[in-house]
Amino acid sequence: MATPLASGSAPTDDSDLEDLITKEGSPSRSASAAKFNLDKITDHPVTTHSFLGPFYLLSYTCSLCLSSRLSKCILIFFALGLISTLINPTQKTGIMGADYSAIQSAYDLSLSQVHHWCISGDNDSCACEDPLEPQHRQEFKSWNAAHKANVAEVSLYRALYGEQPTTIDVDTGKARPGIDVAFLGESVVEAMDGRWLGKHILGKDGENQDFRRIDKTFEKFFRKEKGGTVEGVALGIAGDTASNVLWRIQHDEMPYDFNPKVWWILIGMNDLTRMQCSEEIVVLGILRVVEEIRLRKPDAKIVINSLLPMINYQGRGELTMADAVDFTARDEKARERTREVPASFRVGGKGENDDEKRHHHVRALKEKGPPPKKRDGPPPKPRNKKERERMEDKATKGPDLEKAMERKKKALKKQDKGAEKKVFRDNEKYHPKKPISPLLPMIKKHQLPPVWPAVHLINDKLKEFCAKHDSITFFDATSIFASDEGGGRHHMYVDMISPRGHPSPQGFAAWEGMIMSRLHKLLEEPAVSKSMPVETDDQAMGSEHVSDGKEASLPAEKNAPLLPGRNPQSPSTDDEHKGDEGDDDV
Repeated sequence: MATPLASGSAPTDDSDLEDLITKEGSPSRSASAAKFNLDKITDHPVTTHSFLGPFYLLSYTCSLCLSSRLSKCILIFFALGLISTLINPTQKTGIMGADYSAIQSAYDLSLSQVHHWCISGDNDSCACEDPLEPQHRQEFKSWNAAHKANVAEVSLYRALYGEQPTTIDVDTGKARPGIDVAFLGESVVEAMDGRWLGKHILGKDGENQDFRRIDKTFEKFFRKEKGGTVEGVALGIAGDTASNVLWRIQHDEMPYDFNPKVWWILIGMNDLTRMQCSEEIVVLGILRVVEEIRLRKPDAKIVINSLLPMINYQGRGELTMADAVDFTARDEKARERTREVPASFRVGGKGENDDEKRHHHVRALKEKGPPPKKRDGPPPKPRNKKERERMEDKATKGPDLEKAMERKKKALKKQDKGAEKKVFRDNEKYHPKKPISPLLPMIKKHQLPPVWPAVHLINDKLKEFCAKHDSITFFDATSIFASDEGGGRHHMYVDMISPRGHPSPQGFAAWEGMIMSRLHKLLEEPAVSKSMPVETDDQAMGSEHVSDGKEASLPAEKNAPLLPGRNPQSPSTDDEHKGDEGDDDV
């Protein structure tokens, strides 16, 4: 009889347990093998040839992406960006609160029906002033100097009706002839005469500088003593808005004895691209200036120049001398000409208490004592790069101005890269928010509406106004500076004008040549008033104002480049549509 095992003792034979562990068909081994078996991914055994195959790499990459939480987050991120791009709403622009084409005086203009003040569609994001009230910029020294220079130019042409000016021009030693046309406006008008902020910008002696060419072009067209057939004067100040121009003509730039036969107006650029005003506010400002001229000079003819093509906004800061480089096209440096206004010349104010205010000012200065003495020695050196650049931007001459202009030119060149290939449309859609990067489409920032559709709408409204008023005509200069690709699509001639609407020397020559063609026709026509019957044949006022572009020739300058391979069409006018009320363009 076998003796039973003692309690707590273990068997000494482990062969059966080892067989269970080492058995090939054990479930644990099968699960482990299946866990690391990659054949299930490709549905065929892994070989050296299939490991390098494209299908294996693609399937393996997909399996890693689907099993990675980070990859899922990235996919969700881009899916949200795609959805935000597809549902990005568009905002309607160019809404006008009223129709101003039929107004008859400044009293018909009102702000009560204005839909919105700012180009973005609101009333708070812009720096617009009341377009119906005159505003000055006397807090800026450069603006005062420019206004004083304009008044000095006007004084050389002051004369009673039927008489010639008697004021002697110190540059020529004789009086100037009677005035034919006065150009009134802002930056572009001041640059026509080679000036910027009241100072002439000319190149070094012996060099053919851009501003020298611009100045010479104006003289050959609008200075009879230089061979021109028309006598003209440019009354512009860089950076001015319509309300600034209104203040100027009410203060010595339009005296009673200054009577040009034609007033040529170009304003609205700074209201739109610097102050970011809405199209309606820009139109109101321009019409307010027009009505002021009609009130003060009822016998004069008025031409409203279209806003020049623009696709970029300008900065809101005060302009400096370095900003003049936007009119140039070469890496040439400029210097300031001599004093523009005699030191003894004074601009008289029209206020009733001007003398009293001046005496109070003098008395206040006496009470404060003598001014502090100027510091001896050179000015303190800037502490860092930003402070040095700030000092250079404020310079009006010398090496600091040259450095500021060179830096400004490089910045504009970088900003305008690709502008010659950009297509701008009359009805371009506006998305208020724009992705900060194509890689981050869901993170967006606010953007301003496109500039050109606003310019196009303003020009259309001005054209409608001119079509309903005698002795006021519209001059469309768009075809000089931009091509018409059809369907409301345009390309800008970047060698003729900058994306901010500032013509180059070539652009000024072509534009002023077209202006001359129009002026010849205007000066030959009798003034039209409501008491005079208006002719209806082909020679009538309003049907034959269109220039064919062949009557004016560019100034005969040896080195002045012509327009290679380009023959811009004659500017269209509102006069083409007078008498054709069914025209859809009006």
